[in-house]
Order: sequence, then structure tokens, then C-alpha cells
Amino acid sequence: MGLSTAAHATVLVKLDGQTAHPLEIADGGLTIGRRSDNDLSVDDHTVSAYHARIVKVQSVYFIEDLKSTNGTSVNSRRITRHQLRDTDVITIGKHRMIFQEAAIANHLLPQPVSTDEHTIVISKTQGAAATKAKVLVNSGKTDRREYVLTRPVNVIGSENGASIRLMGWFAPKSIAHISCRGGRYYLTALQPKKPPLVNGAVTTAVQRLENGDQIEVAGILLTFYSLPSGEEVTA
Repeated sequence: MGLSTAAHATVLVKLDGQTAHPLEIADGGLTIGRRSDNDLSVDDHTVSAYHARIVKVQSVYFIEDLKSTNGTSVNSRRITRHQLRDTDVITIGKHRMIFQEAAIANHLLPQPVSTDEHTIVISKTQGAAATKAKVLVNSGKTDRREYVLTRPVNVIGSENGASIRLMGWFAPKSIAHISCRGGRYYLTALQPKKPPLVNGAVTTAVQRLENGDQIEVAGILLTFYSLPSGEEVTA
């Protein structure tokens, strides 16, 4: 499982429909809170004045809760200090952050992954997923019956731009995502109260996916397939 390298991570912030703008996590770290003197100031009463900070220790990033009122969670688990790994989902107040790192040759800024709440993406360079995989829809309402996973983070939901698009009036905007790192794919739950199932077992955090795994999410039954290198796929 890859850890951060010497290159600085980036925070891509998008709040209340504003234009996304990146913030670099310098060697001195990044503070997050409601007060204006934070590196990332969030105008939200559920966020403490000095809520959390991300620090870099040698080549590894950590997030630390600064004794905030409402706490900081990583992958739906409340933490005081946590070593960040690729695709960790951080929750602060009403806001989610996704920490991403990928050794991709073309250094591109990430696109924000929107959720039911505001989203902040913490990322290093990323590009298309190197390993090919696809998801087949066995039952449920989606806009297609087969999806090729080409992004580092593939959102499952009804929102525009979701990689696996759910249909229907009550379909959640984003319920989970499938991410690729190190040639492996992982399913991450985005709504702890509505966790997906993998092979019938509840998944509340990050679940590594294996070829043929059955995923149940928001009334949709999916089958995950990891394809051999060089195999052609169609969507």
C-alpha cells in the first residue's frame, strides 16, 4: 500500500459551488478549522476554530484531530491521529476529504469527487487507472449494464459525473466509490448509515475487491471483474 513520497500533496477545495482551487500541503503541514488564520478556513459552525491538521513526517502524511468539538473521522472511524493512505475518506463537520496518491507519469490536478455534502479532495498526482477492471450490473436501475473502471476514483451514485450512475428518484448522489492503487481495487463506503455489502458482508470502511466479488449497494447488485493486462474491454 503506497505512502506519500517527497512530492507535496495538494488540497483541491470546492465549497458552495465555488470554483475549485488547490492548496499545497507544505512540509510544515496544513491546519483546518473555522478561524481565518487556518491554512484551510471552513465557514461552518460544525467545524471547530482549530479542528485538525495534516502533518508530514519524513515521507508520510498524518491527520491529527486538535481536540475538536465534533471530532474527525477517517473511513467512518473517529480518530485522534491517523496515518493517511491512498483513498482514505476524511470527515470534518459536513465536509468530506479524500486523500489520494498515485505514481502516475502525467501529473494532473485531480477533479473533485462531489458527495451529498461539500467535498474537499486531498491529492497527489493522478491519472487513469493502470489496471483494467469492469463492473457488471446484475440487477437494479443504472444507466448502463456494464462499466469499465478507468479513473483512480470511480464514484457510485446518481450525481452527474458518477462512474457508475444510479437511476431513480431516491437513488443517493454518492453512496460509495471504487478506487485503484498499486494495481488493486478497493471499495470505500461514503455513507456509514447505508453501507454496501461485499459477498453478503457489511463494509463500513475500505474493502479490497477480488475478481468475481458481488457488491450490493443502494438496491443495485454488481459483479466486479479485474481484467488481465492487455485484455480489451468495452463499455
